[in-house]
Amino acid sequence: MKLSPFWRAYRRMVGSESRARLENRADFALIILGVAVTSLSTAATLYFMLGATGTIAGWHRGELIFMQGFMFCIFAPQSACYNSMFWLEHWLKTGAFLRFYTRPANPLLLLALERFHPQGFIVLMIGLAYCLFGLWGSPLLQEPMFYLGFVLLMPLSALVLWVINLAAISTCFWLGESHPVFMTTGKLVDMSRYPLDLFPKLATMIFMALPLAGTVWWPCQALLRDTSLPLTWLGMAVLAGICVAALNWMWRAGMRHYAGAGG
Repeated sequence: MKLSPFWRAYRRMVGSESRARLENRADFALIILGVAVTSLSTAATLYFMLGATGTIAGWHRGELIFMQGFMFCIFAPQSACYNSMFWLEHWLKTGAFLRFYTRPANPLLLLALERFHPQGFIVLMIGLAYCLFGLWGSPLLQEPMFYLGFVLLMPLSALVLWVINLAAISTCFWLGESHPVFMTTGKLVDMSRYPLDLFPKLATMIFMALPLAGTVWWPCQALLRDTSLPLTWLGMAVLAGICVAALNWMWRAGMRHYAGAGG
């Protein structure tokens, strides 16, 4: 299949970015080591914390580890393609953001195409390893519907997670600095990797409203429990569509505010 000039150029950009990152092998190795160590420590904590029973509130340690892996999987696209979103605040302050006004494309798409980092593949592999380890020996791995559900729900969950994180970053249009909001959101995202029925009712309602339940909780209910897969997929598709529309509105409102304030 012949690619358009745009996608050929993007493919060259991905190749050059990857080669540049991999040239500094020590830096890339430290990134991989950091991701691996933190992820393994989380898995070990979960595995040993549950003790001999291996369960907490009806959730088996393997299911909890699978939920951790699912979060890694849905974060992988953002880790690879949306690394440049962390530069948004700097670009607004230096005026470099003005180039987004002059390009005939949606700025959210431009942000995805701005940079590429191969660490996304590492995050995805770690996530899949988590998922496989968590369900090793489970009859779910013998069911084709499980794999179908995983493939259908993972992109929608990744989209919801991307919206939540980018919305937190986009607050710098109004606040000047996004770090406090993004760090708070990051802590909540980390907590959403666990079953929401472990939290008090008020905390669960907050997760539902943000809507952090669409990242791990609802998909894993369909994958690990008896929740209807078609209804969950339909609900996740609607949620993802609403989230993207809201983010697009927020982004354009932020651009108008930035332009109106003279940068």
